Amino acid sequence: MQPQRTAYTLQGDSRSLQIEGAAFERAAELLRRSPEFTVLATLKQEPANSGTILSFSHGYNRYLEVQSSGRRDEVRLHYVAAGGSAPRVETFPFRLADGAWHRLALAVSGAQATLLVDCHPLYRRLIPPPDRNFTQPQLTLWVGQRNSKHSLFKGTLQEVRLVSGPHGYLAQCPGLDSECPTCGQFALLQATVQELTTHIHDLSLKLVGTEARLARLEQCDCQKSCYSNGTVHADGATWQRDCNRCSCVHGEITCRPVECDRAECKNPVLHPGECCPTCLRQCLLKGTLYEHGERFAPKECAECVCHDGNMQCTRVDPELACPPLPCDAPDQFTVPGECCKFCPGVDYCSMGHSCDENATCMNLNTKYTCKCNQGFQGDGLTCQDVDECQEAGGLDGHHCHSNTRCVNVVGSYVCQCLEGYTRRDKFNCVEVDECVGASHGCHADAECTNTPGSYTCRCRDGFRGDGYSCTPVCTGGCLNGGACVSPEQCACARGFTGTRCERDVDECRPHAAHATHVAHPAHAAHPVCAPHALCVNTPGSYYCVCAHGYRRHPLTDECEDVDECVEGFHTCHPSARCVNTDGGFRCQCDSEHCELSCWWQGRAVTDGESWSEAGGCRVCACAAGVATCARATCLCDTHNYTTPVSSTESPAPTAIAPAACCPHCEPRFHCRHQEMHHVTFRSGERWLYQCQICECLLGEVDCWEPECEESGSCCGGGADEAAGAEGRGEAAGGSWRAPHRLELAGCAPPHCPACQVNTQLTLCVPTPH
Repeated sequence: MQPQRTAYTLQGDSRSLQIEGAAFERAAELLRRSPEFTVLATLKQEPANSGTILSFSHGYNRYLEVQSSGRRDEVRLHYVAAGGSAPRVETFPFRLADGAWHRLALAVSGAQATLLVDCHPLYRRLIPPPDRNFTQPQLTLWVGQRNSKHSLFKGTLQEVRLVSGPHGYLAQCPGLDSECPTCGQFALLQATVQELTTHIHDLSLKLVGTEARLARLEQCDCQKSCYSNGTVHADGATWQRDCNRCSCVHGEITCRPVECDRAECKNPVLHPGECCPTCLRQCLLKGTLYEHGERFAPKECAECVCHDGNMQCTRVDPELACPPLPCDAPDQFTVPGECCKFCPGVDYCSMGHSCDENATCMNLNTKYTCKCNQGFQGDGLTCQDVDECQEAGGLDGHHCHSNTRCVNVVGSYVCQCLEGYTRRDKFNCVEVDECVGASHGCHADAECTNTPGSYTCRCRDGFRGDGYSCTPVCTGGCLNGGACVSPEQCACARGFTGTRCERDVDECRPHAAHATHVAHPAHAAHPVCAPHALCVNTPGSYYCVCAHGYRRHPLTDECEDVDECVEGFHTCHPSARCVNTDGGFRCQCDSEHCELSCWWQGRAVTDGESWSEAGGCRVCACAAGVATCARATCLCDTHNYTTPVSSTESPAPTAIAPAACCPHCEPRFHCRHQEMHHVTFRSGERWLYQCQICECLLGEVDCWEPECEESGSCCGGGADEAAGAEGRGEAAGGSWRAPHRLELAGCAPPHCPACQVNTQLTLCVPTPH
């Protein structure tokens, strides 16, 4: 603790230490600006408390959080990796919640996380770089809690700081080494080198282009004038050469044809030596103007032509100008205004015509004529398509009726049915009820409503979607891998039940034995487990452990009997002889000077004597040298919450334990689910949430990563769950380091931090100093 600094003691379950406004923006800006940061805190945390020190969160979802779990004795870094969306957890085993003052520094530098406690570097891990873009809406910064209700830190906090930049722990521990570059500095250096490499590459490309342009300049003639046909023209000069207009631009000659005015006559004439055609004079005859070069026949067998204002006429000799006729002279006939005679019935169209391809050639008495086909208009020599859709009715209009759309095609038109209508005839369409047949695209869980020319789809009550795709709605969603299969109905994954799959299925409940109880060797094994094995329920699953008096064979995985007499796990008096039995032992006297008392922790306990341990939560009894202990069964509907242990269940004597042995019966020690606040758990109950195992203990919730059998699977715990000895599955004779809370096991730290499994009970012996 730093005496000159203010410390804050945090207690209770109702508080809101939220950083808002400008302070939150400054903290978020610190993280966005630098690839490395450090969370510093001086703290004293209550034992067994699991609480958050600093958290950027939204509801229960953690975006960046430092948490200390006194229940699991570990420090956790919750974060979201850059480019990801699911929260990740990095766990550092360390007992920070021990009631003593500590200085904590958790530094994140690039892809490296470092944990320091009391200025001692403990862990250095490689992690995916956290996302530092703290711009999500509704993101909140909390101190001493994750949100208003969860992960409440209990104890004293002092100097909780967020430091940006390398070696942030120097603000707490100025004497530590800071000469070596951090991962963040290396990452920044790497980014700088990469940026320099990119700049050098860009400059190299620019230099290559510059050198190419310089090379072209070296080959360029500095003379900007132009030389043409023995004449030198200055830069920018223009001149005419023949019928072209030329110009000199930077030493290059460009010529273009002379632009001529449009000749407003039918037959313009280009005179020699001139570049543009001109119009000659017209001729006036009998009040009619004729263009130069225009020919006409003023009367039979005469032809006139206009030539530059003079009308020149000549007589035509029929004998020379008219073609021979295929008919006899009596059949030949003359036509007024024509010089030549004609024969009747001549097919002029077959002799060649100039009608348009969309016109029909028609024979007349003396010639042919062209008429545009139906759907086209023009003089027959040129025909254009008629757009009948521009007007309705008439010869050149369309006749499409209601519910149709006129579409023009070459030479005609078609009446297309509007969407949602079907054809009745060439000009009419009728409405289609898509909802009657299978032509609509509505989802099976949607209702189809017919509309004029179309239809609409709407998901039925209990479903959501656009009508074409509908999914059932389960209010609040399905938990623990469950799937919403129909409105408000979840199909739960194996191992879970409940309306939202929020409850774990106790696979061991329908059967005889429970590994969390101290079982007598005579009890039958669980049917799903091997002989002499007991079933242990875990969130979403279960596993099997050998019953007391048995251990797992390393090769066969079967439970084999432990010889307590040989391995020294029996409680027979030194004067008695231990006889091994299947799953246990018995004591036998072979002489007169023999006692059938129990040898318990270095002292003799009289045969038939009983005693209590763990504050009265467990009672033991000596029967013919065999010591047996049993835990009292709690009944939450009684005043004392406990009931005597029946002598038929255990050889231990009957006793009523105090209410402190049954904290799960106290409503004030219950915990609420993180999302479903109507779901409560008793102290000691576990559940699965967001792929983590959560446990309620005395009103506090702690969650940790499970040990999954398959990589990436969301499982419900493994072999570290409660077995025969307060949360562990150990074979007889095995030993392990005890947790820091062993009151229910008869161990009270720090005097008894090591435990050992016996055949009938768990023994805790002091660790020598």
